[in-house]
Amino acid sequence: MKALTATTLAILMALSTTAPALAKPASCEQIAELAKSIMTARQKGVSMVKMMGVGEDGSLTEVIVVDAYEEGRYRVEANQQRRIADFRDEWFMACYKEFKGD
Repeated sequence: MKALTATTLAILMALSTTAPALAKPASCEQIAELAKSIMTARQKGVSMVKMMGVGEDGSLTEVIVVDAYEEGRYRVEANQQRRIADFRDEWFMACYKEFKGD
């Protein structure tokens, strides 16, 4: 439970500092899809060095990459797919909660 809380806090901090101009629904969906793509690459064994080159320094993309690579890789395909879906949904939920009150 502590890990989820720390991850959620990191997500909220990233959203509040790097994505202030996002429109709620469409942008949260875009962030969720970005998180899914990054975690998919993580689970397929793409190096973090390569993934860090995708976004600019301090970008939301970079924050998502770091978050994804703080987690291990799964060997079983079903476990990989479950973690990818959960990671996507965690980022969507944090984004939605951040902008829900706007």
